[in-house]
Amino acid sequence: MRILLYHKDFCKPEQDILERAAQRKHMLKKTIWWDIFLFLMAGLGGTLLFLFSPALMKIPALYAVVPVRNSIWETLKIMYFPTVLTALIRYLCTGNLQKGILTTYAEGLGLTMGIFITVHYLITGILGTEYFIADMLLFYISVSILVRYLRIHADRQKKSSLPGVIFILLLTGCFFYFTFYPPALGLFAEISLLPQ
Repeated sequence: MRILLYHKDFCKPEQDILERAAQRKHMLKKTIWWDIFLFLMAGLGGTLLFLFSPALMKIPALYAVVPVRNSIWETLKIMYFPTVLTALIRYLCTGNLQKGILTTYAEGLGLTMGIFITVHYLITGILGTEYFIADMLLFYISVSILVRYLRIHADRQKKSSLPGVIFILLLTGCFFYFTFYPPALGLFAEISLLPQ
């Protein structure tokens, strides 16, 4: 009777558990290079995008990608577009190995952009004014949170990248549209024009 009740799914041998742990460790070692690439692309790429935005705005093809106003929404572009570029490169390179990677990136982006907006308004509300150094520090902290989020979820991805693709396309459309037609909301207003 005991032999009939034994089933491989319920009683996995210790060797199988050790193999899965070794595979997970191997995968996390391989993805560390993607984490470094993301930090460099989002951190340094975003900083360069911010610093050279006056010159890049003169190129019509890049106008919607660079910050054109000094608003929180436009500042998010320096994190968003380098991260999306990194996500697309990773998706094309890893293929079937990480099918849901774009969904994982989209979740991480949504989280970190929300954190950036919330903490920015908290800091501005407490200090009463905006400080460039505080914003840049917050930007790098947000990028670090994004890298950490992807590190944690790299081996627990969704089965499909379709939700991530939809989110990225919608948000990219919003960035493009609101660059030319910003609503009359504080998130899109010039920071210098906001009440202090």
